[in-house]
Amino acid sequence: MVAVAPANLATDVALNAPVTVTTTGGKLIAVTVTDTKGDAVPGAIDATGGTWANSGALAAATTYTVDATAVNSAGTPTTFSSSFTTLTPTKVLGTKIAPLEDETVGVGMPIIIYFTAPVTDRAAVEKSLSVEESIPVEGAWHWYSSTEIHYRPQQYWPAGEQVTVNADVAGVDAGKGVWGDTDHVVHFKVGDSHIATVDAKTHMMTVTDNGKVVKTAQVSLGRDKYPTTSGIHVVLEKSPTVVMDSATVGIPKGNPDYYYETVLWDVRITWSGEFVHSAPWSVSDQGHVNVSHGCVNAAPAVAQWFYDYSRRGDIVSVLNTPRPLQSGNGWTDWNMSWANWVAGSALGASSVPVAKPATPVAQPPLDDAASASAVMRTQAPPKVTGPPVVTSTVKPSPTPSPTPSPAPTPKATTPPPVTPSPSPTHS
Repeated sequence: MVAVAPANLATDVALNAPVTVTTTGGKLIAVTVTDTKGDAVPGAIDATGGTWANSGALAAATTYTVDATAVNSAGTPTTFSSSFTTLTPTKVLGTKIAPLEDETVGVGMPIIIYFTAPVTDRAAVEKSLSVEESIPVEGAWHWYSSTEIHYRPQQYWPAGEQVTVNADVAGVDAGKGVWGDTDHVVHFKVGDSHIATVDAKTHMMTVTDNGKVVKTAQVSLGRDKYPTTSGIHVVLEKSPTVVMDSATVGIPKGNPDYYYETVLWDVRITWSGEFVHSAPWSVSDQGHVNVSHGCVNAAPAVAQWFYDYSRRGDIVSVLNTPRPLQSGNGWTDWNMSWANWVAGSALGASSVPVAKPATPVAQPPLDDAASASAVMRTQAPPKVTGPPVVTSTVKPSPTPSPTPSPAPTPKATTPPPVTPSPSPTHS
């Protein structure tokens, strides 16, 4: 006797349903479960030969055929065949992950997973997510919305950490008819610890590399009307040139503060438009008074050095301004206490004592990396309210600014850098 579950001709079978073939009075010698394309569902016969069970999720809206062969005590074979069809989800749950595959990031870079459909059963989805680390640290997930979850350690990542992110959402019921369809794996590295501290009272920026001071420089921050936001910022992206138009933040032509400038060596730290950038027009104020409309102004040579030094995920900590950094205005994860961070998880804190995988990670095709980069470029930043953030109170002098050198071309093994897309957040 051979029995199969799901039953023959069953429909609307859940994607996480167990598929089993059992026999009595004999032993299974072969079992296949295949879709109409001939692709097989992974599974195995147990040691007794009495049961076959699947070990992988089922695909949506797919008809599967089960073929089994068993033999009795005399060795006489019996064959059995049946079929069933899986459900059609209301929406398919896909994932987009930052960092990118094989990217090297700063010690403050959170792991970010964007879901392509709303998640109702957050616990079920969170259980499908895991993080493997070469240097085990305590970390936890935190839901920012039904379509976005972040992971961070309790403290900054250790320099040299190697991380694997597994989003095993295939076959996961996310609730309200939303089902995961495909797993997603990303590997990334953590570079040296780059931490810049910018003090609005002393008008100084101090930069450390793995705890050692490598640069101190005079800067100018936002004036009283448009103060720079205080808090722990994470470098979001950088560009050698950005056209900054105050009209995009509500300062139109005719306003005394209006400007439209091409600004060099731009390291972005908030979605609302705060950058560390070159400001040759305010060099005489740098180190003495805050005159910008929110950005961190630096001398051209300093700005170019900081641009070359910075990578996505580095920390820029701004001190002593009256305006706090608003949650969601960038990757603001580090401004939340650990207790509040863990409270945003559907499962609570988790220790991750997982050793670095022994086998080297194969580099994906370049077009996959480019596709992932495109995903991040089109990710819409959260809407942020508050005073507009502009960059200068003084127009640059007519002296030509130095021409930036071309951005380095990424090697084939490195994902393309994330570049800003035109939006009102550029200010």
